[in-house]
Amino acid sequence: MAAELANVARASLASRSPVRWFSQKPLGRDLHFWLTVTGLDAAPFGRFQHRPATMAVIDDGRYRAALAAGRPDRRPMFTHINGSSVTWTDSAKEDVDAIILATGYAPDLGYLTPRNALDEASRPRHRDGTSLTHPRLAHVGLECQRSLSSASLRGVGRNARRSARRLTLALGRSWH
Repeated sequence: MAAELANVARASLASRSPVRWFSQKPLGRDLHFWLTVTGLDAAPFGRFQHRPATMAVIDDGRYRAALAAGRPDRRPMFTHINGSSVTWTDSAKEDVDAIILATGYAPDLGYLTPRNALDEASRPRHRDGTSLTHPRLAHVGLECQRSLSSASLRGVGRNARRSARRLTLALGRSWH
């Protein structure tokens, strides 16, 4: 999105670490093709992964070129927001018109009580998306919930169907 915005406005990409790139077309085919054909996209690796993987930007070359050209520029994540001003890591302050936060979110689920509903990293305790502490609660869209694609548009629908089936079975109802 930052590269598209940089075509019409001054834009900065603020991130906690440098951008990691992954080719969108390894071996000449789209990455999603390979993930689907190999079954990696839906494989239930989630329960074995204790921390979400750091994701690379899947790119056909356009975004890497835009960033290399400084459109947008890349900066370390700002440290503070005060009204319409951000403070960068070098203490410089800059007025901004808008901030768009995208990707890399960690769920804030502190309202789930008791506290044992969350693990030591404040992630929900679950198995394949079904809460281990609240029998009528299911999660969708969590990183590594069930598969590598759980937190993506490709995987969330699969997880939502699975969670809906499990909840309706637990409630003793049929689901189609």
